[in-house]
Amino acid sequence: MIDITGKTLLEYHLERLTEMENVWIVVGFQEEDVIAEAKRLRPDCIIVRNPDYMKTNTLQSVWRVSRHLQERFLVIDADTVIENSSFTAFMRAASEDEYLIGISPYTTSDGVRVNVDAGQQTVTAFTRDDDYKYEWTGIAVIHPQMVINEPIFVYQSLEKHLPIRAFTLNAFDIDTIADLDMAKKVTTAGWI
Repeated sequence: MIDITGKTLLEYHLERLTEMENVWIVVGFQEEDVIAEAKRLRPDCIIVRNPDYMKTNTLQSVWRVSRHLQERFLVIDADTVIENSSFTAFMRAASEDEYLIGISPYTTSDGVRVNVDAGQQTVTAFTRDDDYKYEWTGIAVIHPQMVINEPIFVYQSLEKHLPIRAFTLNAFDIDTIADLDMAKKVTTAGWI
């Protein structure tokens, strides 16, 4: 589990979700450690195992939860760093829209970029082309029917539902040492 300035990312996420009635956590890699930490922090969280995590992807992990849901839900990639005030604003916006995709001006070396409309109000396409200004954060409010059990990326599952309203927040995914260094910097020095 990734530690950022004395807390795990899981701890940061669960602190943000205290008002959520149900929190589902999909576990795979380091399953026992993640379950122990999750139950320590939020005893009522619902654990969903993905014993096939080495052969599956994030979308298939999300599907393990979404198949049990009937209403829209919040998705947060476990390795995402999020500014608290940005997250609060995102959740306020989510109460006004059926679906919402979090985008960020913080970009990483291998992130999924988004094409937005001229007013930066909606995501019109996902791309791996790094010429685009915003990156998808791995945070979204979506409907269970948007999630499929296929070996593709989450953004590929969402593409057929575009355009979807965008919300800009300070967040990014940690996939590399450089991303981890950036996470430590923004959590100690502040978001720019």
